[in-house]
Amino acid sequence: MIDFRYHLVSIISVFLALAVGIVLGAGPLQANLGDQLSDQVAALRTEKQGLNDKLTTSEKLVDASDEFATAVQQRVVGGRLTGHRVVVVVMPSADGTMVSNLEEVVRQSGATLTATVTIGPDWFDAGRAAERDQAARAGAAALSLDSTATGDGLLTQVLTSLTVSKAATGASTGRTAALKALVDAGLLDTSQPEPASADVAVVVSGDYAGEDAVVNARSDAVRSLVAALAGSSRATVVAGGSTVAAAGQPVTSNAVRAVREKSETANIAATVDHARSGDGPAAVVLAVE
Repeated sequence: MIDFRYHLVSIISVFLALAVGIVLGAGPLQANLGDQLSDQVAALRTEKQGLNDKLTTSEKLVDASDEFATAVQQRVVGGRLTGHRVVVVVMPSADGTMVSNLEEVVRQSGATLTATVTIGPDWFDAGRAAERDQAARAGAAALSLDSTATGDGLLTQVLTSLTVSKAATGASTGRTAALKALVDAGLLDTSQPEPASADVAVVVSGDYAGEDAVVNARSDAVRSLVAALAGSSRATVVAGGSTVAAAGQPVTSNAVRAVREKSETANIAATVDHARSGDGPAAVVLAVE
């Protein structure tokens, strides 16, 4: 049985240990701990400053590289695509500055920019399948398109017929009516009401995100469109920038990644994943074989 003396000794031991700790902390250990903390803080400040200096230097080098690439871009691509006709097909959520840069480099290359065609979000919306089918049928009828395809497959064929062809095709009443059907349905927007067909397609990538099933379905639709453009043109290039993960979404992808994921599209379309700035726009032109 534990008596009172045991409790008394235990209490005295606790207070004695506490007193020794206070004395040591306020005395001989205080200077050492303070010096160590001061040294660590000074080292961290020095390291932070060094990292900031490196970051500043890296940013200046990147800016200088981008300025040089922009300055020599016209000399690099000048005359590269003379005689070609190029259509720029813009995916939803594509970077507007990247689109403008690619339009400019197409003109610098000597090619004719037939149109910039912007695909609306409804093109990939599962809930708008009926409206897409109706617009596709109207467009196919206007073009007198002989096809057994239906739904999104037919819609892709209509867009392909409107935008690309290995032989030059000018505006016509049927093409104008078909394009209007897609524009009126909110599926497309275009810089030209009656664009001539192009023999080169530049697809500007945009990010998309969601659950696996949603992203996979979108990637399949992107690959179908790129495959159709590549099959009817002399060259198709898919251009984009770095993918930025969407907050709160499990998966983020883009058209460049979708094309590269499958050999059937990776082998028929060129891809450029750094087209946002620097030498990216010139690389898109150089990717046209």
